[in-house]
Amino acid sequence: MSQEYYVKDIMAAMEKIAPAELACDWDRIGLMIGDANERVNGVLLALDAQSSSIDHAINTGANMIITHHPLFFDPLTSVDYRTPRGANVRKLIKNDIHLFSAHTNLDKAPQGVNHALATALGLVMQISLEDVEIGLCGSVGQDSVSLFSFADMVKKELGASGLLLNTDKDKEVSRVFVQGGAFEEESIPVLKSYRVDVVVTGEMKHHNMIDLEESGIAVIAAGHEVTERIVLPSLQEQLLHILPNLPVSVYNGHKW
Repeated sequence: MSQEYYVKDIMAAMEKIAPAELACDWDRIGLMIGDANERVNGVLLALDAQSSSIDHAINTGANMIITHHPLFFDPLTSVDYRTPRGANVRKLIKNDIHLFSAHTNLDKAPQGVNHALATALGLVMQISLEDVEIGLCGSVGQDSVSLFSFADMVKKELGASGLLLNTDKDKEVSRVFVQGGAFEEESIPVLKSYRVDVVVTGEMKHHNMIDLEESGIAVIAAGHEVTERIVLPSLQEQLLHILPNLPVSVYNGHKW
C-alpha cells in the first residue's frame, strides 16, 4: 500500500527546505488556498499559478501546486471570475487544488533559487554578501573568462531565448554576482565595494544597468523566468529526499 501524504506534510517539508522566517517582511508565502488536513494525490512545482500550470495539474492528477510567486500579494477585496486571477482562483477551488507558495524564503534558502542559479553557472566559492538580502557571489572555475563567452554559457545553461547586456565591450571576468528574478538596486553599493565583475539576473531597470556599466560592472539579464525556474528540479529532489514516495513533478512553463 502506497504511503499517504497530507497537505500539512508537504508544508512541513517546505519549512525544512525554505523556512518561513527567511522571507522578507513584505512577502506573502505559505498556504494560499486549501486545507492542511486534506490528502495529497500529487504535487506540481511551478513558478506561477497561471491557467496553463493549473490545467497541467488537473490533467496530471496533482491536487497541490507549489509556486515560487504568490498568487496573492495585496489584500483581496473581491474575486471576480471575469479577471484572469479570479478565473484561476475559481479553477483551483472548483478542482480542489491546494496552493502553496515559497517566494523570498526560497530565494534565500541554502539550496534555493540563487544557489541553483550559481551552481548551474559553475560558480565556486559561493558566498552571501554582507548587507545584500538576496543573491550569491562566486567565482568562475578558472582565473577568468571573457564576458562574451561567459554570456554564451549563461544562455546555454539556462535555456534562455535571449540575453540583454549593458555593454558591447568584451572583458575578462572572474567574480560573479547572481540574483535570480528581478534585480534589487539596493545591492549596487555592495557590488561596487566587492569589485564584482558581472551580475547575472533576470531583469534590471535601465538606470541601474547604466550605473553598473559606468562603474565597470557588466550585466547579463537572462529573463525573470529562466533565472528562477532553475530551482524547480532541485526543489523536486529536496522534497523527495524528505518524502520519498511523494508524486511530484515540475512544470517548465515558458522560457522568458
